[in-house]
Amino acid sequence: MSIINVIYTAALILCLPYLSIKLLTKKRYRAGITQRLGWVERRKGSSPCVWIHCASVGEVIEIKTLVKYLEKGFNTWDIVLSVNTNTGFCVAEKYFPEKRVFYFPLDLSWIVDKVLHAIHPECMIFIELELWPNVLIAAAERNIPIVLLNARISEKSVKWFRMINKISKKFSEGLTKKENVFCARTGTDAARLMNLGISQTQIRITGNMKFDNIVTEVSEDTKTRLIQQFGIGKQDKVIVCGSTHKGEESILLRIFQRMRKKFKTLRLILVPRHIERADEIITLIKSMELSYIKKTTLDKGNKADRHVYETVILIDTVGELSAIYSIADCVFVGKSLVPEGGQNVLEPAGLAKPVIVGPYTFNFHEEVQLLKKADALRIVQDETSLLNAMEYILEHPDDARKVGERAQSVVISQKGATDRNWKVLKKILLKERATSV
Repeated sequence: MSIINVIYTAALILCLPYLSIKLLTKKRYRAGITQRLGWVERRKGSSPCVWIHCASVGEVIEIKTLVKYLEKGFNTWDIVLSVNTNTGFCVAEKYFPEKRVFYFPLDLSWIVDKVLHAIHPECMIFIELELWPNVLIAAAERNIPIVLLNARISEKSVKWFRMINKISKKFSEGLTKKENVFCARTGTDAARLMNLGISQTQIRITGNMKFDNIVTEVSEDTKTRLIQQFGIGKQDKVIVCGSTHKGEESILLRIFQRMRKKFKTLRLILVPRHIERADEIITLIKSMELSYIKKTTLDKGNKADRHVYETVILIDTVGELSAIYSIADCVFVGKSLVPEGGQNVLEPAGLAKPVIVGPYTFNFHEEVQLLKKADALRIVQDETSLLNAMEYILEHPDDARKVGERAQSVVISQKGATDRNWKVLKKILLKERATSV
């Protein structure tokens, strides 16, 4: 057994009690468990294949345009997609209904070997920082080129991978294999990749694909449909809190209660990051003596009762966040009031919405800094400052509009990374096609 497998096995044994509880109590931890253990249906036919791996929803959205390019440029190839999360799986099936979608295998060598044998890809594309040691080793042994697109890597990750380099020669060789290509988002990311021993000739700085798939306009028909479905009046002020995390909803509900005294026609739309937390949030809403209505209930044609200004709209569907942002007067992007690293600030920014985030946005550092530099984002530290920021935005619509316009300009100015990545990827796939003929 390799040293990497030994480390993984030891970690699994140590975490077994915790994982057992999660598997028993949380549906999302059970999702795709058989596929994660390697039981993936064997790919039919003999067509060459590109395997694209996305961690979750954000990465799935990033590759929409890239997949279209692949379909057009290599229309005889199979394209399969893997994900880590159940929300990512749902969104991948929605955006790519004709593609094979499955859960990424656990990074144990015997499981990885089983899945690679079933899929048999000519090339593997990973988005952002999905570098898995046994997958890299197995791909290198099979001469499968790895392409890392939108590559981002933190100093902490550099230290982790350098440690693996020291204890596993096979990992080091797999990572630095000359056929692999790394398309970095920034010069800083490129420098960190070189710090892992990757040759400069294998690295390109191509920008951030996230900007390319950010919607900058939602149709009036879509906005009208949502406004009518949610029962929003012309005089109403709408706050949308997107991708909220455990510990944030209670804060947002308290703020909502306080703001209702000043804004008599205030509406609150909560969009939790994990929709399986809906029941937990409903219990919280009830405990604060507020009403609620779920998006799935509204989809069935039901409506909120006459007390609409006491009713929180709870979104328990996936893939609709961007459209819902389009009807907001004020947006808060969650997972940022708690130390979890934040969520995608670019979706509301692309729609020219005034955006507020908490202090914890380290997973989206580049995007936050770009918006901050353009004075197109409000960063708050706590519940009181969030309340003040929301009130200011609703009381000063002209200022809010200018902030939103600056945010949208930032998004538009950063587009183009997908085209640059496609040029790199196309050369690799053409070479693979020539080799396989």
